[in-house]
Amino acid sequence: MSYDLYLRNPVTKEELTVPGHLMYGGNVMCDYIDGAFIPKPTTEAYLNITYNYGRYYYEAFPRADKESNNRQHESDVAAFMINPDYAGIRILNGVSGVDAVPILEEMIRRIENRYKRPDGTWVVTTRERDYYINRATGQREGKDFFALGVFLRLRSESATDEEASQKFDELYERHTETYEMNEGSCGEDYWSETAANAIKPLYQLIALSKLRPDGVWSEES
Repeated sequence: MSYDLYLRNPVTKEELTVPGHLMYGGNVMCDYIDGAFIPKPTTEAYLNITYNYGRYYYEAFPRADKESNNRQHESDVAAFMINPDYAGIRILNGVSGVDAVPILEEMIRRIENRYKRPDGTWVVTTRERDYYINRATGQREGKDFFALGVFLRLRSESATDEEASQKFDELYERHTETYEMNEGSCGEDYWSETAANAIKPLYQLIALSKLRPDGVWSEES
């Protein structure tokens, strides 16, 4: 699951084009050469962002209740005035490229203020994650969307969700563990939920917005 963000013509709603670039997110435009996928330039004014980063965007711009006079943070008034019906990255919906730049810059500032220390180093946060023990083999399993993948397979073989869930519990024992994550970590894993990873696509959106300030952002999922 992910966000699909497009810069569109404000009149025709057609997707705009930009000079060829290699900015990409969860989706990558590729050529298939000699048995390997090679990233290639694209002219699409488009960026795909994994939902894994969503909580950072919602923390930066929580939903503003336009019927309430008791907002969580006074600093959210600016976000409320820009787009009162959305929160997180969806606050860009209907916003022009030129107006999106300061919004994105503010989102970056808020994320960094939350996850960076005064000396510029990133904080370390404690997380929880599930893993599963295969009851038949005793082996540990459970990376990324393991449980969902197994459930969907069992669901295709069973009549109901309840039967699939029961079968899953017969096959696997669920456990939870805590671990620490440096919020400044990017590494090789695009999918890791870190503040630094969440900020990277915001700079890409700024670049696209500056290339087509006449466009309007549209989020489709």
